[in-house]
Amino acid sequence: MTKAKTLPFRAPLVIACIAKYVEHPKVPRVEQITSAGCAVMAMQQAAFALGYGGVWRTGAYAHNPHMKTLLGLDAQDEIVGYLYLGTALTETIIKPEKPAESYFVEFAG
Repeated sequence: MTKAKTLPFRAPLVIACIAKYVEHPKVPRVEQITSAGCAVMAMQQAAFALGYGGVWRTGAYAHNPHMKTLLGLDAQDEIVGYLYLGTALTETIIKPEKPAESYFVEFAG
C-alpha cells in the first residue's frame, strides 16, 4: 500500500490513458482499445521529440477494478496504461542494432 501511494510522484506529469468504450456498429471494441494505445504511443513519441522522457506503464494498477471505479469508468472501459512524463534523469542508452534477419522468419505456406 505504501508503494502505491508514491507511484504517481515518480514523474511531474502522469496521464491515465483510458479507452472509454462506446458501442458502435462500425468500430469494434478491440479497435477502440487499440486506437487508445496508439494515442499513448503518439504522446510518448511527441514527448521524446520535445526532449522529455516518458515511460508507459500498465501492470496491476491498469487492470484493477478499484482503479476503474476511482477514475469513474464503466466495467467495459479499459485503462490502457499510465504515461509518466518529465525530464529524463539519465541519457537513453542506445542499444546496438540487431540485423533485420533476427526479427523475421521465412514462412512458406
